[in-house]
Amino acid sequence: MSELPPSGKPNYGSAVRVAQIIHWLHQFPYGISTRELAERLGISERTMSRYVQILKDSFDDEDGEPMVEVIRPDGKGRLRFKRKGIQMKGTAYELMSLYMALDLMAFLDGTFIQEGVQEALDRMQKTLQQEHGNETTLVLKDFHKKFYHLTEAPKDYSDHNDILDKLVRVLVHQKKVEITYKSPKKPEKKHLLTPLSLLMFKRGLYLIGRRDSETEESRDLTFAVERIQDVTVLEETFHYPYDYEPGDRFQHTFGMVREQEPEHIELQFGATVVQSVASRRWHPSQEMEHLESGDMILRMKIAVGSELIGWLLGYGDFVKVLHPPSLQQRVVEKLQGALAQYQPDAE
Repeated sequence: MSELPPSGKPNYGSAVRVAQIIHWLHQFPYGISTRELAERLGISERTMSRYVQILKDSFDDEDGEPMVEVIRPDGKGRLRFKRKGIQMKGTAYELMSLYMALDLMAFLDGTFIQEGVQEALDRMQKTLQQEHGNETTLVLKDFHKKFYHLTEAPKDYSDHNDILDKLVRVLVHQKKVEITYKSPKKPEKKHLLTPLSLLMFKRGLYLIGRRDSETEESRDLTFAVERIQDVTVLEETFHYPYDYEPGDRFQHTFGMVREQEPEHIELQFGATVVQSVASRRWHPSQEMEHLESGDMILRMKIAVGSELIGWLLGYGDFVKVLHPPSLQQRVVEKLQGALAQYQPDAE
């Protein structure tokens, strides 16, 4: 009796042999020689080749590709499960993007917001595990190393949970609030506000609120969350204003604070830092002109303020203010003040 019927289709005995081969392939993930398989099954190598073909023809993965393959290191055929790169499709990639987005909020360590972020990440990993099994473990094992976020020192909000909780609730439920605010070198002051946005800027949180009694130009104010001493939630609700767009508030600022009206500025950067400066989008209005000397002129229409001046001082002698003269003077004064800190006291 032949080991396989003439048609090549497996009978009961050959089906058992196929199952035995699959079992051994699980035991030998790097492959097992077809000769050894033939010896274990007590069949000829020619018959073994027919079993290999049956495995290739009958067992496909989800992409319709054969699950097994024969490799030939050193001229010896070895059968193994076909290697595939780790593939995570569809929702998995979306969730991995969510992982990176939520990581940007991880600076809120010690707050209920950070705890919520961690819970979302845990649910994401559980979903991935359900969809992709062990692939998830391989992909997420070193995920925090593959997509690493390095940034400036964050503010500490671990003692502001109560205030943050109230601010989140009034924003969601559109309720007015009264806050007690302590500005630097000023006494505490109460503000009756329509809360509009919780702003994240340079690893810090800020509340944008509208004061109904103020003029159009000054009624939307920005408050640093860590300086809010108390929040009283009022019963009065409001309709979210149709004329408010947070992006409009900062369209002419370099940073967050707008101290005066926007104006055209020109800055000349030395060749040493041109590549670094040119690789970033500092403001939507920026225009760059590269000079033959290797220097670069950067033009923007923005409101001159302390954040812009601090940025310029960070480039030291690699930047020169060409226009306006008022910005030149402010930078000079700051540089002179810094230099005075290192000069001995006059006798």
